[in-house]
Amino acid sequence: MSFAIYLAGLLLIAAVAWAAASPLLVPPSPPRAEPAPPRDERWRKQKAEALAAIKEAEFDFHLGKLSETDYRQLRSRLEAEALEAMGELERRGSGDAR
Repeated sequence: MSFAIYLAGLLLIAAVAWAAASPLLVPPSPPRAEPAPPRDERWRKQKAEALAAIKEAEFDFHLGKLSETDYRQLRSRLEAEALEAMGELERRGSGDAR
């Protein structure tokens, strides 16, 4: 009788070990390639990032983290990026230029 109990215990341990290890033995699936975003989405993202960076630069300037010269240079570069994106969106007629 004790042999049957040991055998049942061994089978139970083996079943639990197999259930725990089976996900580790499966080879990983290859990563899926994400589709390229539409071109308009690229311009919308550039516009949003540039406008957010302008607000952050203005906040840093008022806190004293940026000198006036640095702030003006940074703001002019960011405004150019935002205007480029807005112009491209308007040319494409996507209606999200503003």
